[in-house]
Amino acid sequence: MARLCKPEFKELSSFSNVGGAPVLRTLWDRFDLSLLLSQSGIFKVRGVATWVLAFLYVVGLINRCPSVNALATFFNTDGLLQRMLGIQRVTQSALSRFLTGFSQWDMFNQKRTARLQEDPDTALADGDVLALDDTHAPHPYAKGIPFLYWLYDSSNKVYTWAMNIVALYAVRSNGIEYPWSYAIWTKPENDTDKKQSKLDLAWQMLLAVRKHVTYRLWVVMDRWYFSKPFLLQCESENFDWVTKAKRNTQLFRRMIEPGTGRERFVPIRPRDLIREVYPLLRTQGNVDVASVVCENIYIKMPKVSVNRRGEPCTKMKYTPVAAVVGKRMNSEDNKAATQPTELVNSHEPGETEELAAEYKGAYLLISNRCDAPSEVMGAWLKRWRIEVLFRTAKQELGMLNCHSPNQNHIHAHMTLLFTAETLVRYLVWEQRKTAGEEDCTHGQVIRNLLCIRCHTRQAARTNEPDLIVIDLDTTARHCASLIDKFWPTRLELRWFDPDKTQLLRATA
Repeated sequence: MARLCKPEFKELSSFSNVGGAPVLRTLWDRFDLSLLLSQSGIFKVRGVATWVLAFLYVVGLINRCPSVNALATFFNTDGLLQRMLGIQRVTQSALSRFLTGFSQWDMFNQKRTARLQEDPDTALADGDVLALDDTHAPHPYAKGIPFLYWLYDSSNKVYTWAMNIVALYAVRSNGIEYPWSYAIWTKPENDTDKKQSKLDLAWQMLLAVRKHVTYRLWVVMDRWYFSKPFLLQCESENFDWVTKAKRNTQLFRRMIEPGTGRERFVPIRPRDLIREVYPLLRTQGNVDVASVVCENIYIKMPKVSVNRRGEPCTKMKYTPVAAVVGKRMNSEDNKAATQPTELVNSHEPGETEELAAEYKGAYLLISNRCDAPSEVMGAWLKRWRIEVLFRTAKQELGMLNCHSPNQNHIHAHMTLLFTAETLVRYLVWEQRKTAGEEDCTHGQVIRNLLCIRCHTRQAARTNEPDLIVIDLDTTARHCASLIDKFWPTRLELRWFDPDKTQLLRATA
């Protein structure tokens, strides 16, 4: 039987619950986030550099600190973070002043996305996808904020005070993905002002994309965004759009009359079109998603022209579209798809949404790329990634934990959350690529690498007296390839990386 000795009293402040913070710091330096914060006009707070507080807040989001007070308490007992940031104590007041005292978070987010386009791994190219969708974040603690609405939560079947957030999510063909930008729908200041819709916000966000990316991109969206003026705006900026057809979408089939050779456009309902090609879906064998392209399908789109008097007018003209019928062949997905469709988006007060056109689990996609209908289904399947973003942001990064009534605080919380998600998604992509783990998830990278327990100690070497050793928990072995690739040589977080700094010679 083992004997139990009396306990000894030792200082245990060198233990930490975020052993992967050095890896996160490497990516922070890779994308020059400290420099971008300074360029955005976000400076020191009470003698502490704001890029230090920003990194701390990102770590707190990943560690699921529910409040600013909890983040300050967590940092003041974490020996690893104290060594990295070079400060021994952070107060709640300093963090609160940092989050509420700056309003240039939109500029920082634009600089972040611009910096991502300079990296070959994250830069968008031809054929990449931008997923567009919106969600609502309940915030019943500050009803005086101008961007809070009384919205209907379709999942809980209740109305609640919430923010309506429109987001863009980038998905590259190489597998990497990251959040691009967001916008919060704002109330009009008075009844006479023109109300800005989510379509207007989405269009402004797409125009901002064109400041950094000139390639031809896909914009995939759900059926709520099926607005013909909005789709024409997307085409005018070289965006290819894909969306789901509604039950009441007016489609036409182009036919040639026998004998006369006259061209006719016969109306056809989306559900009838799906029913026609449904037998072809069942013959495609063992595939995850079956699809069939429907030929000669047109839709009426508004076109600007000139009437007989020479005055500009808008006429509805038949325009060819790519119509693709798809269906997931998984039995569980088919069972869920045959159930009554429920509304999943948050809507503005008084809005309604038409149900999607479906038949036995099959649905109809329409796109402007009638010249490449085979690419429509591949682009549409990437739309679900933005739904995963909303889920991980709410469940794993504390998107709903910000209860502050200050607008700057809310924008800081959302911007830094998108920054944290970008870094985590990059690690997920690297783990899948280097370790060959296709099933590596967002949560596994956080639990097995970033939020892993560790112990920091001073190495007993006479030739290197400042050498620090970090002992990680054995769970981190699953992410050994990431540690080998991104483990830094220096522990301290600096405003710049000394190993990558070029010294300027003196000139006359």
